[in-house]
Amino acid sequence: MTPPSAPPPSGDCRFLRRTGRILRRAVLVGVVGLVLLTVASVVGNAVTTPPDTLEPEAGAYADVSGVAVHYEHWAATGEHTSADPAPVVLLPGFAESTVAFRATAPLIAAQGRDVYAFDLPGFGYTRGGDTEDVRLQADLVAGSIRALGIPRPVVVGHSLGAAVAGGTALWHPEDVGGVIFADGDAQDLNFGDGTWRARIARLPYTTSAYRIFTRFTWLNRAALAGSCGSACTAFHGDDGARLAQQWMRPLMQGDVEHSLLGSAGRSGILHLQEDQTRAVTVPRAIIWGAEDTRSGGSLQDTRDRLGHPEERIVDGAAHDVMNAQPRAFADAVGALADGMDRH
Repeated sequence: MTPPSAPPPSGDCRFLRRTGRILRRAVLVGVVGLVLLTVASVVGNAVTTPPDTLEPEAGAYADVSGVAVHYEHWAATGEHTSADPAPVVLLPGFAESTVAFRATAPLIAAQGRDVYAFDLPGFGYTRGGDTEDVRLQADLVAGSIRALGIPRPVVVGHSLGAAVAGGTALWHPEDVGGVIFADGDAQDLNFGDGTWRARIARLPYTTSAYRIFTRFTWLNRAALAGSCGSACTAFHGDDGARLAQQWMRPLMQGDVEHSLLGSAGRSGILHLQEDQTRAVTVPRAIIWGAEDTRSGGSLQDTRDRLGHPEERIVDGAAHDVMNAQPRAFADAVGALADGMDRH
């Protein structure tokens, strides 16, 4: 007797089986793809390992307590109404170097002032120094001022550099003739628990992405232009491409790469406490890009904490105010420094 044949599977069963096969294949493809991506990332990182340091394209070094501080100097080229105008020291912000001031520094110098720009530890060509302690960075700036024999300069800090400039004025007022906060409020940014960010930073893909971003001008130039402002032409054309390459070059050093990726687990950035900012007693001033949304509402905080000093708001400029409007920034520095000269 022939047993009865099993009934054909229902439409629902066939759909579930087919879906299961598709999902298994998708998982297999995903696993294989992840393995290939990981291998490619690890191998790519191995063959693109950067040198620990690079020689700067311009500037010189000052030895300050064993730290090789990289700086650029633009000698005064114009006449000034004052017989002895205060020099200017420019401090760059996060992931910036002296390159950030190359468009505006000569314009300040043309007003009759000596101009210096220092690389802070962790971002530019300065070798050594603490990357996490604002007091130690302020001490390093004051030591550099003394080592170079700069008589009581006006210290201009951009973005994160404003915290270091403010700290230099707070802890070393005898070395500083005045301080200008440029699109920087010296406040902390609370990133919360950085455990997950630190884990992501250790992944090989993160290193690969960092190296791709810093090396491909079409990527980083767009990001730089995005923080510059509506009047900014600094990153246009061949000159803009060269500026982007110069800007990214110090970030391609192994020491800087390790510093930046290693900072991913921090809960904040270099900053001053509110009472420390309020305690700055040297002449103070503010320069701010009118289109700066990166700093949020911190302009009013900066005014309050610095005691509502004289300020200049630069139209057409966003966070990167000195490259959006180099001449307007130079004019603002000159006018504010003139007021400090008379203080």
